[in-house]
Amino acid sequence: MKEPSAQLSENARYYWGVDCGSSEIKVVLCDASGNILHKKKGKTLFPLYQNVYNALNDGDATPFVENSPITKDNHKIIATGYGRHHLQFVDDKLTEIKAHFLGVQHQLKLDVPYTIIDIGGQDAKVITIDNSKVDEFAMNRKCAAGTGAFIEELAHRLEVPIGDMTKLANQHDKEFMLNSFCTVFSGQEVIKTLMNGERIENLIFALYRSVVKRVLEMTVVSTDIVAFSGGVIAHHPLLVELFGQKLSDKEMVLTPETQYCGALGAAVHGMSV
Repeated sequence: MKEPSAQLSENARYYWGVDCGSSEIKVVLCDASGNILHKKKGKTLFPLYQNVYNALNDGDATPFVENSPITKDNHKIIATGYGRHHLQFVDDKLTEIKAHFLGVQHQLKLDVPYTIIDIGGQDAKVITIDNSKVDEFAMNRKCAAGTGAFIEELAHRLEVPIGDMTKLANQHDKEFMLNSFCTVFSGQEVIKTLMNGERIENLIFALYRSVVKRVLEMTVVSTDIVAFSGGVIAHHPLLVELFGQKLSDKEMVLTPETQYCGALGAAVHGMSV
């Protein structure tokens, strides 16, 4: 993780958001107006408690009293994400659903109904917002299909770096669908298709289309605006375009800090508790 560099005032109030995901930990530091002062991310390492504490305790902007897990009076730490329940030193915790809503709303400030699509490392969420609150949501809880883990596993089988996938997919010259959403069966299908001579660019494009299809099967998107959050979208921006092709009557909005929406939402929550 990158070390914070700002000199903070002892008289001002600061809010830390920690999104403790299955593959990455994202941290943001906000001032009392919700402006992001720092953001940083790193791999999720274990023991989780100690690694998150060490990450927050680095640099001049540490929220902790020196050599102690006790937070300074003018700092508040809020946690969300997969591993939030393992962080006992934080001031509060909130669900990923609420964190991503607060993070997106803080940035976009929409006053109309909209839908958030958040594709995470282990799950995917479709969240409907109405009257400036979460109205309903659907979540892919028990299967990796349509998640970052699904993409990473198949990228591994294809021996393609994650950062190269969108570029390669944009070079496709044929479209087809994978027959399975299951990571194991999709992996077998990918290998079989490669053996039959299919171009790797076309396979990656098919993988992306498979993710879009799986997410949209979770629920009906009923709003006119769709906002995207989460690290997977940040690494695979072509997904936004493919969602737009399937939801052609709706406006697609990529949240500016898409990778940090959960952490930012946690920090924003800290201002209200």
